[in-house]
Amino acid sequence: MIKNHIKIAWRNLLKNGTYSIINIVGLTIGLAACLAVTTVVIDESSYDRFWSKKDQVFRVNTIRTRDSQLQEKGDYALSGTGSALKDFPEVENITTIDIFEKNFSFRNLQGKGTKTTVVYTTPSFLDIFDVQITSGNPKKLIEGSSNILISEKLVAKYFNGNDPVGKIIKDLPTYNNTPNEYVITGVFKDIPENTHLNSEVIYLHRASTDALSKKQFGMFQTYYIHLKKGVDKCNFEAKFNDWYSDYTEAENPYKFSLQPLQDIYLKSDFAQNQKFKGSAKKLYILGGIAILLLIIACINYVNLTTARASHKMKENGVRKVLGAGKLQLIIQHLSESGLFFLIAGILSFLIYYLSLDGITSFIGHPLALTFTNSIWLFLSAFLMIFVLSIITGLYPALLISRISPIASLQKKFRKNATGNNLFIRKTLIVFQFSVSLIVLIAMIVVNQQVDLLKNKSVGFDSSNLLSINYTSWQNKGASFKNELLKSPFVEKASISSWLPSRGGGSMTKKIEDPANPDNEIEIWYIFADTDLAETLGLRLQKGRFLNTEYGKDAIDRSIDLSSDPTNSEPEKKSAIITLQAQKLLNIEELNVSNKEVEVTPVGVVSDFNNEDLRTSAKPIIIQADKNPDRGNLLVRIRPDSEAKVIAKINELWKEFYPNKLLEVSNVSQLLKEQYDAETKLLQFFSFFSALSLFLAALGVFGLIVQVTEQRVKEIGIRKVLGASVQSIVLLFSKDFLKTISIAIVIAIPIGWYAMQQWLQDYAHRIEIKWWVFGLAAMLVISIAMCTVGIQSAKKAIINPANSLKTE
Repeated sequence: MIKNHIKIAWRNLLKNGTYSIINIVGLTIGLAACLAVTTVVIDESSYDRFWSKKDQVFRVNTIRTRDSQLQEKGDYALSGTGSALKDFPEVENITTIDIFEKNFSFRNLQGKGTKTTVVYTTPSFLDIFDVQITSGNPKKLIEGSSNILISEKLVAKYFNGNDPVGKIIKDLPTYNNTPNEYVITGVFKDIPENTHLNSEVIYLHRASTDALSKKQFGMFQTYYIHLKKGVDKCNFEAKFNDWYSDYTEAENPYKFSLQPLQDIYLKSDFAQNQKFKGSAKKLYILGGIAILLLIIACINYVNLTTARASHKMKENGVRKVLGAGKLQLIIQHLSESGLFFLIAGILSFLIYYLSLDGITSFIGHPLALTFTNSIWLFLSAFLMIFVLSIITGLYPALLISRISPIASLQKKFRKNATGNNLFIRKTLIVFQFSVSLIVLIAMIVVNQQVDLLKNKSVGFDSSNLLSINYTSWQNKGASFKNELLKSPFVEKASISSWLPSRGGGSMTKKIEDPANPDNEIEIWYIFADTDLAETLGLRLQKGRFLNTEYGKDAIDRSIDLSSDPTNSEPEKKSAIITLQAQKLLNIEELNVSNKEVEVTPVGVVSDFNNEDLRTSAKPIIIQADKNPDRGNLLVRIRPDSEAKVIAKINELWKEFYPNKLLEVSNVSQLLKEQYDAETKLLQFFSFFSALSLFLAALGVFGLIVQVTEQRVKEIGIRKVLGASVQSIVLLFSKDFLKTISIAIVIAIPIGWYAMQQWLQDYAHRIEIKWWVFGLAAMLVISIAMCTVGIQSAKKAIINPANSLKTE
């Protein structure tokens, strides 16, 4: 019986080739898009779920409050927190973790290195995270040496698979000119990609025994804690915070919170020290759009299938007369649905497989879980496609199977059934176009916001500005800079501890707001040489720039100024401040020391963004070092001379620092890279906006086919009575225009609200103009009317004699 149903389904598929292709194309696109997005969702959701102790491991975060208001949250805790936590019986183990990149020279070739992700931690890390050691005994640290473990991947790549334990490798130093040496004490099995601790090298050191400070300041570290089984996280968190409050014997603005290991990757927007992190909000957006695309594809199938129902009525009538029951007819139509979904499923998996490299490139990291490398995911996907085929095919099957044999043989729907089914299909079309319009509005708004972020002035001239990576200049920074300034293509240069796009500054200080003692003001400090403001192209509003000709403009930070009783410290610290800092600090006169910020302002410059444009400009104080030994080198160059200046930098670097790593960047490019996440979101919306509009157009096509099939004789009569093709097209277009108009009315307020909420994350944001909705609506109307016009015109140009010959 099943075999006969499949044969008939296959014959019907071939018989109605055009509609079958449209159905398969629509389902294939919807399923392939859903598989691609679902892969990303599954992969992002899988982070850190493979660790055996995942339910008992937490990161210790710090929350600072003021008057019960959250002021600061970070993925760190005061140094010494680990020593204090060890004394609690609920704690099984604890470790510190820092993740950074280092260039190792695995073959010990001068100037040749490989950028490698390093986890800097204690030996207890290996117990908490059950890293599989395949060679060596890494817990026995070799005193006086830097102990590292390397992954099997590095062993295969650089040691030809030979055991490297005991061998010594070097790095390309960032600070010192002499390479550091590291002894390999072990090899570990490659850590899966889906963890925020993903690394190729583990750098082990002794755990600190420092006591937790009773003061509200000090050094910070990132701690991971392993609680014993059965310990309640919330109860322990409260217990430790109560202990710390008693320990400090003072009003404590800091609270410690335990973040579950499995939440760290997706819920760590606040974590400045975390290298690998995702976004739960973006994951919800991805998942929502994947589901909506799949729904739109299924709606298309329903519309196209019911649109062709009249062609099957006579066949169904004959079947019923010959004794076929309703259940048999339902099974027959479900077989057709299953066949369509099977073909579409196979094609969608082929498209999905071919697009995996593109997906990996889009998200920026390898996929740990896909539908092709996990048999369970693969089987689950096909099971869901099978279930979806039944759910989607059930409505058309019930609709067609319930028609009486006489009505079927006469190819007539009951009036109420026709009206109800047409209403349902129009409702589905409204849903399709509402979703398409919302995604289209989102795409336009995101495009405008990305354009604003990438092109809005940040307050300084980022064009023709290069940067050399942060390094220790070893008392040769001034000489290197002066040699570089001899180039005719270099206009200005400055050694600065701050680099645009890499943090907000050298340090911050919170002071009481002079205008409101209940509030705090956060002041950013930037330390550089005296040429920073001019190198950045900051606009002087009042006073003067810092200059080495003035003795107090540049200070030597190696000298403790407070040790000189004849001078007050603020008077020795000349600085330039931004307009915002001048206003907030109520500074009316220059060259007068300010004890709150411990500087003497000598100039005021225009405000500039020290961080990205997601945040507003901050009050900033720029101080000059006499001879800064660490920092980035910012280089202002002449237009169209970047290649020549980089060549000169390389030449000087080999002369001054032959063993050190050199990284030269274009500051404009660095600023744009800050918004890679928004750029990818724009690409995502653009792609799925096009898909949703295409699928919605298919839905309109299905409905117009159904309507024109039912009204073909009416069209013939109208033509006999003198109606033109244009008037017939207009007749059908008016009806569909009403349907699309309903979708527009529904979608615009939803799209406006959703994008307004999204824009709240940006201090600098666009204002959504009315034309955004007008443009989206016109595009949707144009696509719908074009689809309706073409199909209705095809019916309108048919010779009336052919459509009326049976009367």
